[in-house]
Amino acid sequence: MKRILQLSLLLLVLLLAFQVDGYGQRSKKKKSETDKYFDESGSFASHLWYGGGFSLGFSGNSFESIFQFGLSPMVGYKITDKFSVGPRASLMYILYRAETGTIDGVESTNLFNYGLGAFTRFKIARTIFAHAEYGFDNEVSSLSYNTVSRDWQVNRRLTNNAFIGGGYNDGNGVWGYEIYLLYNLLQDDNSLDLPFDIRFGFTYNF
Repeated sequence: MKRILQLSLLLLVLLLAFQVDGYGQRSKKKKSETDKYFDESGSFASHLWYGGGFSLGFSGNSFESIFQFGLSPMVGYKITDKFSVGPRASLMYILYRAETGTIDGVESTNLFNYGLGAFTRFKIARTIFAHAEYGFDNEVSSLSYNTVSRDWQVNRRLTNNAFIGGGYNDGNGVWGYEIYLLYNLLQDDNSLDLPFDIRFGFTYNF
């Protein structure tokens, strides 16, 4: 009788053990599927890369001086490992000081140029990429000082741009730097600006 009780108890323990193990396997499988769904490697954020450039400049003469500082952030979404698309923005701050030729003497004003566009980029090789971009820029076209109202008269223009070109990205690790040359297909023939745009910036996760 004692042997029967011991055997029954052993069978009961084994049965409970198999049930717990089976439940654990099912829970593990379910958790694995959930983890796979929310896995960072397959999430929307994991397909994003970030970039941006900056510019800094100063020029002047006996009558005027110009200080410029600009930022141009961009975010790319990797459709594939080589092909990505995304938005790009630019903002340029300008401090302009000039001799007005009046009793006011030297006057200054704060100006802003800004732009917004969309780009597409394709990795030709690990460090070489092709770049195309379309967007617009709202910028100062002319500036004059009104001696009657004693303020600056600012005229602005809106231009459309379509850039194509390519560049180099060091491609080492998560952080990187890049330099690329673009040509503006929509450059106005009457503009004094060159149709070439040389950019330098940094990237993350590109």
